[in-house]
Amino acid sequence: MCQICFDEPGSHSFYLLKTEKNVNFYYTCPAEATKYWDTQGILKHYEEVLTLNGQNPWVWIFDSQNFGINHSMQINIALGIVRMLKEKYGQYLQEIKIVNPTIYIRTFYAVIEPFLSKELIEMIKWEI
Repeated sequence: MCQICFDEPGSHSFYLLKTEKNVNFYYTCPAEATKYWDTQGILKHYEEVLTLNGQNPWVWIFDSQNFGINHSMQINIALGIVRMLKEKYGQYLQEIKIVNPTIYIRTFYAVIEPFLSKELIEMIKWEI
């Protein structure tokens, strides 16, 4: 478990939501994280969670409810996660569901899209 979240629950937001038909569903809502700006801590948190996933297929549910301008300024976190997906954890990723999209998440996506692989872009589904 993430030591930061152990010491201060709710610091980061990324956890196993459910397993359905042998697929793990992970959930994140950056607006719920009290330390949404903690680049190193968040990347370590994701690394720990995804290491436990191993070679299991997984889906990432990205809840952008209340995702605002402060969250959209965290480009280094997004680029770090993209790097992790490209280099290590994207092989078993089946889909990225973006739910409750805000104008800020759409703008944020436009900024990071050039850094995404074609495969990652094709996995992203916007749920309105």
